[in-house]
Amino acid sequence: MTDSVLEILNYALLALLYLFFARVLWAVWSEVRGPRAGHLTAAPPIDATMSAPAPPQVRANKRVKRGQVTRLLVIQPRERKGAAFGIVGELTIGRLATCTICIPDDPFVSATHARLYTIDGVTYVEDLGSTNGSFHNGARLGSVQPFSVGDRLQIGSTVLEGA
Repeated sequence: MTDSVLEILNYALLALLYLFFARVLWAVWSEVRGPRAGHLTAAPPIDATMSAPAPPQVRANKRVKRGQVTRLLVIQPRERKGAAFGIVGELTIGRLATCTICIPDDPFVSATHARLYTIDGVTYVEDLGSTNGSFHNGARLGSVQPFSVGDRLQIGSTVLEGA
């Protein structure tokens, strides 16, 4: 082979090597960055996957205590911000369709991740042994904790606030 043909093959091999490294770096960056909002699979928003019970009606003879949590508001992610869920009795959160709040598109949410329930007018939050844990006001939830108005609960990338 002539020197010019060898030099062309050398440059072609070098170009293929750079393309290979660029593809590897792109794959690593995509994995670290996570899914983008515009490229998610077509999963229904949280409030469409469940039939949320309405917030309890306030009767004239029975008033809601001040500071009692009656619903959860979605704070993050932006696509679901503003969705509200009434807390009546017990509310479960997870990836399963049987959960009261179903979050099917978050890989960091367990099948049945956490639950909120009310006893004697006090709302409690409990992690149900999830792999990645639940966070109550930024601290990892280790045991059952009271949940008040303004408290935040993070499950995967979803942040819920008591109202």
